[in-house]
Amino acid sequence: MTRTGGARRAPRKLVCLETYWSDRYPHAFRERSVRPFFEGLAAQLDPPLAIAHRFLDSPAQLAAYTRRREGLLWRDPEAFDTPVYYLSFHGSPGKIHTALAKIGPAALCRAFAGWGRGYDNLVYFGACSVLAGAKGERFAKAFLKVSGSRAVLGYTTDVNWMDSLLADLLFLRRFYADPDPWRNLRAIHQSVLADFAPARALGHSLCLR
Repeated sequence: MTRTGGARRAPRKLVCLETYWSDRYPHAFRERSVRPFFEGLAAQLDPPLAIAHRFLDSPAQLAAYTRRREGLLWRDPEAFDTPVYYLSFHGSPGKIHTALAKIGPAALCRAFAGWGRGYDNLVYFGACSVLAGAKGERFAKAFLKVSGSRAVLGYTTDVNWMDSLLADLLFLRRFYADPDPWRNLRAIHQSVLADFAPARALGHSLCLR
């Protein structure tokens, strides 16, 4: 964490865990991914954003990366202080959907249990409707309590892939550029809603611990 006076800049790191989007159609030579968009974002920042990207499709794979003390992301010293974990999946209230399985609220909470006790971070659900309705609200509260993360972000509607990704990139660009993003999370989120109408229409939401 870089300090400027009393401010705390977030490390220029992002971990993206993503499902295979071609799961519904047999297109072996087509691979849609958010990774190129994040690589474009990386080039807009100085120093550039370091990106770790992995495809995964099961609760066991998720836990193998994220489980506290045992997972790869916990044991890798370069990944340990990453401030943003971006989960790019299909979704429904309180759940993410991979090509092979649905990962529910209990499994998601277990996967990130205790992460916020190590350092400041947030988990960003780039997926449809994860924060929708009463189920979504209960999940966000439980996730923040168990994980200790500073915030979760996501959507309350079934989203348009491109519009939601543009909202995500706008938030992330402003988060990493901010001299004290943890103090200014709510203001950063409000600026995205104010400046990008699709973010409002899609229910782009921030839940703080």
